[in-house]
Amino acid sequence: MATDLVCKIDKHFVNVTDPRVDRGTNYDLVEMIFIALTATMCGAQGWVDIERFAMAKFEWFERFIPLEKGVASHDTLGRVFARLDTAEFLTAMHGRVDEFTNCLRGQGVAIDGKVVRGSHDAAAGQSPLHLMTAFATQTRLCLRQMSVDGKSNEIPAVLVLLQLIELAGATMTMIARWRRPRRFWIARPTIY
Repeated sequence: MATDLVCKIDKHFVNVTDPRVDRGTNYDLVEMIFIALTATMCGAQGWVDIERFAMAKFEWFERFIPLEKGVASHDTLGRVFARLDTAEFLTAMHGRVDEFTNCLRGQGVAIDGKVVRGSHDAAAGQSPLHLMTAFATQTRLCLRQMSVDGKSNEIPAVLVLLQLIELAGATMTMIARWRRPRRFWIARPTIY
């Protein structure tokens, strides 16, 4: 039973290319990813936090992964993750999150748009970054996030976001200003 959790992560992250040469692979990449994802979901906000979390929960992690050489240092974690192919990792993460969304029946998913403060550059004429996010409210997990053109309407972005994730049976909530009497709401009910 315990290895099922790692097998699910392994299934999605097995195609992520390990950037290290053979002589520098003291720690298994999937083990490092499993530790980093688990620690991050538990509130770790950096490589030092991830290392501390792994050391504090070492016996718990050993139930799922071998950890033959112990836990990688925060420096090693940072170096390896910095060299990972971002597209491969993002594809693997999306696969993992998509598998997770099957468990959202009857739970809330909040769709919200935000402007990232401090992301504009007036001198260069760059507008701030506008993000659209689908957030599982009970598990506090971001399911998908995408950038939106600041001058466009957010409703088309919601349609694109909903096409990226499967929300069968989940209750979706959005900001009230979007609830305009348009075809969008007739075509897309709020409960899937």
